[in-house]
Amino acid sequence: MKSAFALVLFSLALVSCDDGPKIIPSTAPSGIGVASGIDKPSQVSYKTSMNFSSAGALRAILHAGRILQFDTKRYTWLDSSVKVDFYNRNGLHSTILTSTSARVNQATNNMTAYGQVHIVSDSGTTVDTDSLEWNNKDQTLHSDAPVHIVEANGRITDGIGFESDQNLEHYRILHPVIVTPSGAFQSGPRTNENTLKPQTQAVPGAGAFRTQTPMSIQDTLH
Repeated sequence: MKSAFALVLFSLALVSCDDGPKIIPSTAPSGIGVASGIDKPSQVSYKTSMNFSSAGALRAILHAGRILQFDTKRYTWLDSSVKVDFYNRNGLHSTILTSTSARVNQATNNMTAYGQVHIVSDSGTTVDTDSLEWNNKDQTLHSDAPVHIVEANGRITDGIGFESDQNLEHYRILHPVIVTPSGAFQSGPRTNENTLKPQTQAVPGAGAFRTQTPMSIQDTLH
């Protein structure tokens, strides 16, 4: 009996020393993240990477601190430390995207990034917005939210609505507002603050200012 009891204690000690698996089964709690609602994830993984390819070529590598997979509704929710490395058609690194969270459609592998979305191209162009969609098939970026773009030469453009290739080589702002270094087009005191930043997070396709639109922006766009 003593030997059997000692064997049980030894087994428990081995279990307590284990760091545990990186993948947690479907017993994970529900209601994690704004996209999950009351759904329960089929599995949860930590510090995981996901590769995206098109026509046999690597297009992007996604990294996240935590990934929740919802197989029933066929989407994946990333709720921490989201980072995406993009690659051009020659397989060379071109762009880095970071955001607070993201959602991946499992059927299309399209990704929508949310919260403090920041994109930096290897050529030096930066884009800041609060929500943006990446199309895996076309390798394009789309957003209906306000954007703030700084080019490598220092030119700054603010606007609402954004379309671009994932390398930021060819992009278009749907409703641009050009901010010059001299402030020649500013009637009031000079400021570096991006006045197009919404009070609440916008969702791609929803329109960032349908409920509240500052008069200064309306005057600029019309």
